[in-house]
Amino acid sequence: MLFHTQTFLIFFIVFCTFYFSARGNAMRISVLLVFSNLFYGWWDWRYLLLLWLTIFVDYYVANAMGRTESDRQRKGLVTLSLATNLVILGIFKYFNFFISSFESIGLDVSNWYLGELLLPVGLSFYTFVSISYTVDVYRKKQEPVKNLLEYAAFVCYFPQLVAGPIERVGHLLPQILNPLPLTRARVSEGTLLFCLGFFRKSMADTFAIMINPVFQNLSAATPAEVVFSIFGFGLQIYLDFSGYTDMARGISKVMGIDLMVNFKTPYLSRSPQEFWRRWHISLSTWLRDYLYISLGGNRQGLPRHLRNLMITMMLGGLWHGAGFNFIIWGALHGAYLCVNLLVVRFQGKPIAQSNFGFFTAILGWASTFLLVNYTWLYFRCQTFSDAMLANKKIMDWLSDPALPTVFPGVVIIVLVIIGIDVSVRINEYYSNRVQFKDSNTIAIVYGTVSGFLFIAGLVFLLGVPTQQFIYFQF
Repeated sequence: MLFHTQTFLIFFIVFCTFYFSARGNAMRISVLLVFSNLFYGWWDWRYLLLLWLTIFVDYYVANAMGRTESDRQRKGLVTLSLATNLVILGIFKYFNFFISSFESIGLDVSNWYLGELLLPVGLSFYTFVSISYTVDVYRKKQEPVKNLLEYAAFVCYFPQLVAGPIERVGHLLPQILNPLPLTRARVSEGTLLFCLGFFRKSMADTFAIMINPVFQNLSAATPAEVVFSIFGFGLQIYLDFSGYTDMARGISKVMGIDLMVNFKTPYLSRSPQEFWRRWHISLSTWLRDYLYISLGGNRQGLPRHLRNLMITMMLGGLWHGAGFNFIIWGALHGAYLCVNLLVVRFQGKPIAQSNFGFFTAILGWASTFLLVNYTWLYFRCQTFSDAMLANKKIMDWLSDPALPTVFPGVVIIVLVIIGIDVSVRINEYYSNRVQFKDSNTIAIVYGTVSGFLFIAGLVFLLGVPTQQFIYFQF
């Protein structure tokens, strides 16, 4: 069920009717749980079994850890949780990929394929959510949740279930149990956020119509078309994913719950390190807290620090998808972070804070923007051979730069860039300002802006088929 469809609008209206009329915490949790399962089961109800297997295992494992002080038993229990989650993730997302990898080195494992497995939507997201809970309980940073339905409501919470943000139990569950009251201010804020997300998503879908034909037939595309389509995909995935996050946050805002901010204008970053503090923040902090730090972080000298950065980013790439292109994508980001670290170590401060000031900041932004967008080539291309063909087209373009001659959306690109700037400024203003008063004037202003964004989004979507969110496949 997609946020920007009539089906979801009907779903949310019915949900709100029951949710806000529920008497007592238990009834409200039950309503949330039922509708969250309906939302998830809308794609394929069979995968609810996997979702609930994760919930049951991690709920009982966490409570068992809470009842014992034995380090050996606690390690065994957290290992059980990790094994269960990673085996499910491995079978549905990576098993066939690894079998094909074994075949490529000459091993006869053709009979091991599990057929065309359909990846359960949101599997990677709710797996990471659940892993963070059991690991935090193991580290004694989080008390076990005693009520099964409350824990299930946390994992199943439908606004962030299928594409994040990857919330922690300590932040989300208390809000589910004690949501803020329904007010005109929260409805106005939530509506504005949702409409901003809808506007972003509509622009992303417009980009998809323009650039998909280029990536589907790279051999026939001109070098200029390939180069501009790579930048176009960089904008598309940002608009698509941040649009989903804004819609999820808007829905939650109406429900009295504040989800974390997952994007902070990442394309304004002046270094690779800053980029990962602004892009998919919930994933980057998850990788930092549960993988990078577990590997030793920066505590064991420079060589191991560099190694840990590379391992973390390569596994982060593999998290996005089962393919060598995703590993290359992660490895490139790891290499960027390693070079950034070496530069900082050499001069003693970040590049953007060097003595050259404004010039260095501009150079840092431009180089980061180019490097990050280059990596999207591997993210978008279906195969390694396609990525190599795209690289050849880039080299051809560099030897003879030109604007694309057959690219129908040049005007739309300009409008989209302007729209991104406007929407980012609105989002930054919204995220950083003080809570506004519940007044008619503010409600009218927010309603007007929301209406403008919604109508603008509809205009972009005229004649454009509804596109699934890109991160649903991860």
